[in-house]
Amino acid sequence: MKLGILLRSTRGSAISEFLVFTLPFFTALLVMVVLINDKSMAISEAKNLARQSVRAFVTSPSNELARVRAYQVIDLYQSRLSDGEKFKRKIAMTINCSESPCLVKGGKVTVQIKVSASGVNGLTSDVVAEASEFVDLWR
Repeated sequence: MKLGILLRSTRGSAISEFLVFTLPFFTALLVMVVLINDKSMAISEAKNLARQSVRAFVTSPSNELARVRAYQVIDLYQSRLSDGEKFKRKIAMTINCSESPCLVKGGKVTVQIKVSASGVNGLTSDVVAEASEFVDLWR
């Protein structure tokens, strides 16, 4: 008789133990996966913008248009973001040239992109990517 009472009284304990012990673990795991995904997407975004900007710079027909074309890549990218994403992500670009003026045959141009993303709780994370390319020798 006591065995039947014991079985009836522990009927839902397996589910409650499962929820109590595994739910916090899975919640932390989910948060970690989302944060890693956000960081990897920011790194990919910065690398792609750096490559595209340096390519637009070195293929420019003149020194006057080179910086305009590089910044146009950033502007074009930002124009496709939503208003909330524009507010969350600040993109800064730095262009360094090995020669002066920049578009000298064989000169090296380096573009550095810094993406500052404000996350939850007002924390910001900076991602920096750099891409270099040489100016065509047959210009």
